[in-house]
Amino acid sequence: MRVYFTSAEPSFLRLGGVMAGACGRHEKFADLSEAGPVLAEFFPEDPLLAPLSFLIGESFWKQPPPFCTVYHYDCGASIHVARYAARRGEMRLLDQRRLGDTLLTLYRDGSLMLSAEDGRHFTALPLPAEVQKAALGQLHACGRDLLFAEGSMQGDKTYLALFDGAKTLFCGEVLGFEGGKMLTTRRAFYDVPGHIAESVWEIAEGELRLAQMNVREREGFDAAKLETRLLPFAFFQTVLARGNFVQYLSPALAARAGEIAAYLGNFSGVCVPPSVFYLAHGEINAAGLIYPETENLCRIKFFAAPLEKGKIANIVPVGDD
Repeated sequence: MRVYFTSAEPSFLRLGGVMAGACGRHEKFADLSEAGPVLAEFFPEDPLLAPLSFLIGESFWKQPPPFCTVYHYDCGASIHVARYAARRGEMRLLDQRRLGDTLLTLYRDGSLMLSAEDGRHFTALPLPAEVQKAALGQLHACGRDLLFAEGSMQGDKTYLALFDGAKTLFCGEVLGFEGGKMLTTRRAFYDVPGHIAESVWEIAEGELRLAQMNVREREGFDAAKLETRLLPFAFFQTVLARGNFVQYLSPALAARAGEIAAYLGNFSGVCVPPSVFYLAHGEINAAGLIYPETENLCRIKFFAAPLEKGKIANIVPVGDD
């Protein structure tokens, strides 16, 4: 099977004792036996980060180590090393904030980490590698006083981790957030239509639940002017963003628009198929939909969207489910 490797930090990759080259946001690939085992070793360029290694075999595919995210698909797999530990076992305290019985701590242990404890529960949460600095704060929302960590990312992105006691209510990228009677977040999807979603949340039974969401496309976007090859991606991205995806559909398929969300299921992202997809299935204009299975294990399913007079006339699975 073909396996693609990426890393949150620029690293050198060694497979089965043989140096495979540099690996980072750009991918490296190798054709491996699915049964394995094959030893994969990553050596980060940052001298303060420790190398890491793991065996790629049957147990790895079922339960990857927590520092990896694995994406399975019918013709291969992708492995992303999301974080590295510090070379020395030294933790550095950066900030703390207490609210009642809850203590929120920001510290660095190779990467930025958060811990939340309230005397009954303890949560440890690694922040994404893209977060270089963060600050702790307090927010009143949904009738509760909450603690949060706000991390600075590249561009205008912010990473928000919100806690009710030691329980994590929300983790993800936002453009901004506000408290009050409800919690409001603004999120950019960074997709072809340039969707921005403003979401209003409530807390019910200890969980954050979406109460309302308004979605808009970027100013000046016109779906009718898109290149043909981009139409499937824009369509699936609009379904994900809960936008106006009917504009992409032929009249016959538009009549069944209410069935599409259930048909596609609970996917969390849209991606370009890897190069091995086209080797396995030919030059099909398809998009990959990402379906989470566990916290760091996902399945990618591919769908083609044949056109009729410039509109999507069907949604067809490609490859094995």
